[in-house]
Amino acid sequence: MRHIILLLIIQCFASNIDVQISYIDAPLINIHWCSDTVLALTSKGSVYRSDDRGRQWTKMSEIFHRKALIQLEDSDERVGIVNNLVPSPVDKSLVLFTGTDQIAWISLDCGKTITAVNAGKQLREYQFHPLEKDWIIASAWKQCGSDELLAGTPCVSYKELLLSQDTGITWHQIATYVNQFTWGVKNKEMAKYTPKERILASFEPQGKGHQSISSWNMDYNLYYSDDFFQTRTLSVPAGSRFMLTESFLFVAKVTSQVTQEVSLYVSGTELGQYKYSIIDADSKLLEHSYSILDTSENQVFMVVNHLKPSSPLGVIYISDSTGTRYSRSLENVSRLENSAEFYRVQGLEGIYLANVYAEDQAKIYTNQVFESMEEGFYAQQNGFKDEDLKKYKQTRITFDKGGQWVPLKPPTVDADGKPINCNKCQLHLHLSQAFYQFAPIYTQTNSIGIIVATGSIGKYLSYRQDQVHTYLSRDGGLTWIEIKKGSYIYEISNHGGLIVMAKDQETTNQIVYSWNGGMEWTPFNILDQRAEIQNIITEPQNKGTRFIAYGAIQLESNGIRTEQGLLATIDLDELHQRNCIGQEKAGEIGSDYELWTPSGLVNPECLFGKKVTYMRKRREAACYNPEQLERIISVTPCQCSQEDYECDLGFVMNNQQCIPINGTLNIDPPADCDGYYTVSSGYRKIAGDICEGGVEHISMRFSCPNNKNWIYDWLVIGGILFGLYWVYNNQEKVKEYFARTEMREIPQSKQEMLIQQIQQRQPKQQQQQQQQQQYQPIDLEQNEQQDQKFDEDLIEKDDDIQIEDETAHELI
Repeated sequence: MRHIILLLIIQCFASNIDVQISYIDAPLINIHWCSDTVLALTSKGSVYRSDDRGRQWTKMSEIFHRKALIQLEDSDERVGIVNNLVPSPVDKSLVLFTGTDQIAWISLDCGKTITAVNAGKQLREYQFHPLEKDWIIASAWKQCGSDELLAGTPCVSYKELLLSQDTGITWHQIATYVNQFTWGVKNKEMAKYTPKERILASFEPQGKGHQSISSWNMDYNLYYSDDFFQTRTLSVPAGSRFMLTESFLFVAKVTSQVTQEVSLYVSGTELGQYKYSIIDADSKLLEHSYSILDTSENQVFMVVNHLKPSSPLGVIYISDSTGTRYSRSLENVSRLENSAEFYRVQGLEGIYLANVYAEDQAKIYTNQVFESMEEGFYAQQNGFKDEDLKKYKQTRITFDKGGQWVPLKPPTVDADGKPINCNKCQLHLHLSQAFYQFAPIYTQTNSIGIIVATGSIGKYLSYRQDQVHTYLSRDGGLTWIEIKKGSYIYEISNHGGLIVMAKDQETTNQIVYSWNGGMEWTPFNILDQRAEIQNIITEPQNKGTRFIAYGAIQLESNGIRTEQGLLATIDLDELHQRNCIGQEKAGEIGSDYELWTPSGLVNPECLFGKKVTYMRKRREAACYNPEQLERIISVTPCQCSQEDYECDLGFVMNNQQCIPINGTLNIDPPADCDGYYTVSSGYRKIAGDICEGGVEHISMRFSCPNNKNWIYDWLVIGGILFGLYWVYNNQEKVKEYFARTEMREIPQSKQEMLIQQIQQRQPKQQQQQQQQQQYQPIDLEQNEQQDQKFDEDLIEKDDDIQIEDETAHELI
C-alpha cells in the first residue's frame, strides 16, 4: 500500500511537467542559444527558430532560399543549403550560416532577419575576430572555371585566404596556397600588446600548380602580418601547422617530408613578439605528430606520436610553466585522429582523466611496429593490429596534474543496492564518442565536483550494451556510484542539484530526473511512442529547470514510415520543488547545504597545494538552488606533499619515485656554464601549485669547471652519486645506523645533507604508498569467455562521428 501511495504521488508531480513536442524534417546537427531565442540546424540543412526558449519552432528554409535567389538573380543553380552555424564571440546574436555552395547567410539578430551573401565561391573555415564584430576571415578553394576549360588554359587548384571587414558582405583575397590560419589575438588582454589586425598563416610563398594536401609539407612557412598581408614577416620556415593559445604559440616544423617527422617549437605571446625555443623533452624518438590537449592552468598537456603516423598509441607530456621543458606523464595513451582520449574535469584544478592501452598489449604492438620498420619503412605488420588494441583499454585519473596516474576505484554496490562481487576490478569510462555512441564523460563549472559518465567495471573498458552502465562521482573522481543500469545520455542543471537522463542505446519514450544526485529517480513519459534520444541540453548557464531533448523518431503517414527529427522541450518548473534553505548555516543540522573540500590521493582535503572549501547542496536534499549561489567559502595553502611535485625533465615516475630515464643521472655541466650550475633532484613543483613547507625537493648547486671550486664540487658530485647508489641498495642499514646516531651531530656536508634528505623522506614515501594502495593498478585475472566473442566482433571506428564539445582538442 505504501508503494502504491508513493507511485500516485510521483505521478501527481509528474503530471505538472510541461512538455512541448515538435517534429522537424531531420535530426539536429547543431543548436545555438541567443538568450530566449534558439536556433537549430538539421542534417537536411533546414534552420528552425524559436522565440520562446524552445516551446514552439518555425522553419526558415523558404526565407533562406528566397534571399539566396535575390543574390543570384533568380538562378537556382548555386544556392545550396545551410551546413553550419557559426556564432560571433563578440555578439551571440550575430550568426553566420555557412552554405554548401557559393551562398552564405548572415543574421545580426539571431535569425529574425536574414541577409544572403554571394562570395562567388564556397567559403569554409570561417573565423570571427575575437574583438572586432565585423571582421571575418575564411578560406576557399580555387577551382577550375568554365572559362578556363573553354579557353584551354592550365587549371590549378589551391586554397585562398579571404578577409571581410563588413560582416561578410564583401570579401577580398589576402593570401594563396594557404594551409592554416588564425587571428593573432585571443582576447582583450592580448590586444594590449599585439595589433588587433594580426593574422598568422602558414602557406607556400612560391606556390605553383595544384596545392599539395599532404599531412606535413616542408614548402609551407609560417608568417604573420599586421596589415592584412600587404606586408608579411617570416616566423618559422617549414612551419607547417601551428596552434595559438592565450599564453603560447606552438609551431610544428617539418624536419623530414619522407618520414613525416616534425619538431615542435614554442614561443610565449607576451609583448606581441615570438621568440621560439624547440621543446626540450625526454624522448629523442621519431615524432610524427603533436596534439595540444590542454593549456588551461599555466601548463601544457601534449600527446606525442612516436611510432608510425597512424599509430593509436601516444605519450602524454606535461610542461613546466614556460611551456618549453616537457617530461613524460603517461604512456600508452589512446590517440584519436586529432587529439587523445583525455578529459579535464571542469571547475577543479589538477584533475584529469585519460584512457590508455594495457601495458603488455601496448608493448607487443610497439615491438611489432619497430620490427616492421626494420623490414621496410612501415611495412605491413603481421599479428597484432591497430584494431586489436581496442579490446584492452583502461581508464586512469590524476589529482596532481599528471604527476601520478591511478585507476578508478569502482563502486561497492550497483544501482539496485546489490553488492558488486568483484575482488579484482577497476572502473573504466567512455571519455569520447569517437569510437562508439556511448555518452561521453560530462562535467560543468557550475556543478563543482560532480562527474557523470558511462562505463564498465572489469579489467578493460567494455563496449557491450549489457555491460555499460551510468556512473556518478561527487568528489571529483575520487569515489564513484553506479546510478543507473544501462547507458544513458544526461544533462546537469541547477548547480548540480538536478539531473535529467534518457536511455541512448535503445528507443524510449521516457526521461528520468533526480533532485538528489541519483539517490531517487522519477520517470516521466514525454512521448506516446518510442524515439531515439540523441542528446539532452539545457540553457547555457545550466542553472534553470528547462531542458531540450532531441533525436529521431519514425512517423507513419498514409502507410509510409519516415524518419523525422524530434525536439522535446521539458520544463520542470511547474513541479514547484521547494527552495533550498540554510546557506548561512552550511554544514549545520537543518541546512540543505554542506561544506565540501576536494581531496587528492596523498594529502587529505588538499588539491593543487591548497585547501578550498566550497558550499554546495547536500546530495540527499531534494530542493531547488537559487540561480545566484556563492560557491567558494575559503582558500588556504597546504603543506607540501609528494602530490605537489611531478618528475622533472629526464626523469620518469617508477614506484612513486622519480628516477632517471636512462638509469643514470646526468651531471655534465652545460656548454655555456658560467659560475655555477644546478643538478635536478628529479622533481619540480607543479606549475600553479601554492603549497608551503613540508616535502621539499631542492636542486644541488655546483661550480662550473672553470670556477676555482670545481675540483671540490666534482668530488662532491661523485660522493652524491655513490651515496645515492649505496642508500638505495642498503636502505635497512641506513635506517639502523641513523637509529643509533644523532643526526644533528654529524657535520653537514653537501653529500651528507642529501643522504639525510633521502633518509627523512623514505618513511613518508612508504606511508604515502600505504595510503595509495587502494588506487594502485591491480593485476587482474582474465575472465574472457563471453567477452572474447564480443571482442572479435568489435566494429571499426566511424570516421563520420564528430565530437560536439566546446573543449575539443586541436591538432598541431
